[in-house]
Amino acid sequence: MIKKTFDELKLTGNLPSPPGVGMRILKLTQGEDFSAEEIGQAIMADPALTGRLLKIANSAAAGGASAVTTVSEATMRLGVRAVRNVALGLSLVSNYRQGACSAFQYDRYWSMSLARAVAAQAISRATRIGTPAEAYVLGLLADIGSLALACVHPEDYARLLGAAGTQRMALRRAERQSFEIDHAEVGAYMLEEWGLPSTFTEAVLAYEEPRNAKDGAGRRAGLTQVLALASGLAEACLTTESSENVDWAGLARALEELRERLGLHEAQFNEFCNGVIREWIEWGATLKVPAQRGIELARIGEFAARAGSASAPSHLVAPSVPVAPQAPAATPAAQGLRVLAVDDDPTSLKLLEHLLVRSGHVVSVARDGTAALQLALEANPQVVIADWLMPGMDGLELCRALRRIEAGRDIFFLLLTGRVEEDRVVEAFDAGVDDFVTKPFNPRILLARLKGGQRVIELKQQVESERSTVRNQVAELGQLTRKLRTAAMTDVLTELPNRRYALKKLEQEWDSSVRNDRPLSVIMVDVDHFKQVNDTHGHGIGDLVLRETAGVLRDHSRLGEEPTRLGGEEFLVICPNTNLQQARACAERLRVAVAAHEMRGGAYAGRITVSLGVAARGPEAKSIDALIKGADEAVYAAKSAGRNQVSCLGESVSAPQARSA
Repeated sequence: MIKKTFDELKLTGNLPSPPGVGMRILKLTQGEDFSAEEIGQAIMADPALTGRLLKIANSAAAGGASAVTTVSEATMRLGVRAVRNVALGLSLVSNYRQGACSAFQYDRYWSMSLARAVAAQAISRATRIGTPAEAYVLGLLADIGSLALACVHPEDYARLLGAAGTQRMALRRAERQSFEIDHAEVGAYMLEEWGLPSTFTEAVLAYEEPRNAKDGAGRRAGLTQVLALASGLAEACLTTESSENVDWAGLARALEELRERLGLHEAQFNEFCNGVIREWIEWGATLKVPAQRGIELARIGEFAARAGSASAPSHLVAPSVPVAPQAPAATPAAQGLRVLAVDDDPTSLKLLEHLLVRSGHVVSVARDGTAALQLALEANPQVVIADWLMPGMDGLELCRALRRIEAGRDIFFLLLTGRVEEDRVVEAFDAGVDDFVTKPFNPRILLARLKGGQRVIELKQQVESERSTVRNQVAELGQLTRKLRTAAMTDVLTELPNRRYALKKLEQEWDSSVRNDRPLSVIMVDVDHFKQVNDTHGHGIGDLVLRETAGVLRDHSRLGEEPTRLGGEEFLVICPNTNLQQARACAERLRVAVAAHEMRGGAYAGRITVSLGVAARGPEAKSIDALIKGADEAVYAAKSAGRNQVSCLGESVSAPQARSA
């Protein structure tokens, strides 16, 4: 069901995707028959990406290694797969800097992603877990699912962010209720589609939950721990003394956990963290992502002590959601076009600028092609008017450079030239020029040509607007379909997934458990003396007891543990990747929570208890039916042994007696 929901998100066409060179690399590497030379040629088509890749290769190297200066050397140092993954990750950063989701703080999202990437690389290098370059990519893309949901459902996600607060686990629950998929699952599917390693997808799914971040061994668990530790350090990097809603105690524990993992004393650890911060700020300048030093990390313990000794929810601070405090009011679009004028002749450039400004256009100017290329990436012009003959990068080379990058493909390029020979004109159009005006230019002719370009731009905008409308309609239709499907799979009284959903979900998890040789457990929950509640207090109070019990099960289930209602007073908690002992601990946690919860409704006030039966896939449960039957038998055993307790299939208990309601 989750895969189907992700496929519906893909159909909208709004999921973030690697632009330009990144997409070419993605297509090139779909199979296994690509070469390092092909990857290198694709990367070198984007000079900015080339420089960033070399920076990664040099910063990922151990101390004393010679500097790499070419893509080929970077490939030899990092490996073809690592270079490919780095190129994919970095190609995303230049896009998606803003969007329609008013509550999503895009600058903070990228700042956090970049800090996590740098921290993950440093931790990988220090612990020798994974490879530093790929740890950088993993850190950069770990939260790509949040950006994806903000892109596909901007209005709904804005409302959800406002209601769910800043805690990641609460947000994931809210996302599942609204979209039937959460940001971690979306991100994992996206990384899988892009061909990144399965260890990446598993780390993205697991790192936000403390239990998964701490437990386990091997490379999969190692990358999960690297990502969890990097997230804690990244959150500390972004925290200032004036930051609101900071879990200072959790932040202090996150840093202490990292220090212990690295085996550093306090002075060494401070130097390690300061090195990460310095590199983060350098990368921020390179990628034009906000990055500046916040609170001195050594002072976090002081703030934690000042905040009190109340314990935080986990050993690692949960990275906060990038929620914007207030969406700025939209400003009306300026009249005319955004035009970049390029000419090495100051007089001609001044005349051109004056003409364009007087005609109502917003004008930027550059004196050569190199400066114009940089300005085009920053100012995002709709039109470039450039002289052909300029020192260094001439107008034709500028046009070719713009056409090679994503941001330059839709720019209307108008060439000023005194070369009107047939071969020269053909060469200009082959290079990507849209139109030309002879020099010295006639102002009326130039403005007329510009009006023609404006019509082309407006037509492209209209087509894009229509495409956007269609994508939004597809998204709305998909959301409506999910709501209908959710209604069919949801128990009306308790709002938990119903029996139909439980059996389908259990079938999916069983197949996954068998395929991947991972444990699977279920917990049957039965309300004690429920018939007596109904007979004594009426069915209204009985319904209250079921709703309250469902709420307790939902609130005290951890990520991955999914409570459902089978019917009557019976509930089933599905626990993927959980063995019998772990499921028993989960059942005990739920039992204690239900017993401690006071229920109030009308004149009724009281507590109820539950009996729980646990069963796991194994020799005593070789099928789904046997698994459910085993959990049911364990419930009988718990009830016969006195109720309000947990029993596991296969445990030695007194013989079950006839079950009472």
